[in-house]
Amino acid sequence: MKQDKMLAQMKAVTNAVYLREHAKVKPILDREAQLRGKLAMLKQQVEESRSLIDESHEMKTLGVDLQWQRWHTNARRDINQDLAQVTAQKFRAMDKLRHAFGRKHAVETMENQHKSDAKERRNKMLFDRLMNLD
Repeated sequence: MKQDKMLAQMKAVTNAVYLREHAKVKPILDREAQLRGKLAMLKQQVEESRSLIDESHEMKTLGVDLQWQRWHTNARRDINQDLAQVTAQKFRAMDKLRHAFGRKHAVETMENQHKSDAKERRNKMLFDRLMNLD
């Protein structure tokens, strides 16, 4: 019975560690989605403004097209840098989550195997008792 308690405690601990690691991943995934949304929005703005800038001679004369291009390039670079950092964080967090899941799964498997072995031993003992009653 002591091993039952030990496995139950190990299961509780590994499950808690897994849930903690899982909770750490969600904000990272949310931030990644936010940055990817910003990139998509920036791309859409560039496509929408391209025809306006190409048709407007005043904007070209004042150099607005070059300023817009510079701003767009800098904004894209900044977002991509943030996205690279968040992606690296995500990979580290997912690696920790995989390890936590593996431990959790291993302990659950050990507990299930222990329960199965105990049930088999109990059934064998009961069968042996029944056979000795003759």
